[in-house]
Amino acid sequence: KCHSRSIIHQRYSGMRLCTTHFQEDVRRKVREDLRKTGLFGRGACVAIGLDGGWGSAVLLQIMQDIFSRRRDIDLVAITVVEGEAGTPHRDQAFDQARQLAKRLNVHHIVAPLDYAEIPGEAPGCRDLADRKMDRLMDEARAQGASILATGHSLDSVAGEVFLKFLQGDVDGLFRRQDPRGQLHHIRPLQRIPEREMRLYALQCDLLPANSKGHDRSSRDDLRQQVRRHLGGFDSRHPGTNYSLLRSLERIHLLRGVNASGAKPLSDDRK
Repeated sequence: KCHSRSIIHQRYSGMRLCTTHFQEDVRRKVREDLRKTGLFGRGACVAIGLDGGWGSAVLLQIMQDIFSRRRDIDLVAITVVEGEAGTPHRDQAFDQARQLAKRLNVHHIVAPLDYAEIPGEAPGCRDLADRKMDRLMDEARAQGASILATGHSLDSVAGEVFLKFLQGDVDGLFRRQDPRGQLHHIRPLQRIPEREMRLYALQCDLLPANSKGHDRSSRDDLRQQVRRHLGGFDSRHPGTNYSLLRSLERIHLLRGVNASGAKPLSDDRK
């Protein structure tokens, strides 16, 4: 791309990118994904799931930058907190989320996750990540948001698609949609590999370098095994995760999901 020293080699694209072009590449992919949703042609309240991890930090920073000049777009960051206060990982994630929202001047809401809120369901009988997503959607609706954005990476989305294929559960690929039809769930970082997401976060100083930077709350061993094996396969065959993402997009197209077409993100920014 230029004569500056490269900091990353994208094996799936063949490009070697310097700091400037790498960050531009990440932001370009996010803007394109947001534009494809067709949701930002007019005003909206956008809830952003901020869990104190790499993905949500990158998402909040880029979303704030993109929509900082849009007076008709309101951003609210929501952190779902589970467990008892005093747990090191819980407190670190909460503190990182709170500090980043304050630094970026984004309104921050804390949503406690109370297991007792779901009658007849004992802790651990569902994947905790699913429970947190349900709580996040509830709080987003309570805040008047019409859009919920989460920082799922390419690795995460591809792993979800692969797992559903293995289970023969194509319908499961649509369960993240709001059953009430009040909330559009989008994943603007779904084209960003996890290693690039972390590199972007470190370069922009979004989280401390020693941060764990991701959510370990999932109790589904099969999901973790799928992501581990898929990661190894993608390293040997670059582009595998992108192929799975394209499969998901094709399925959504056939089901008529997000078929409204692209609209501009802003009248004053290209």
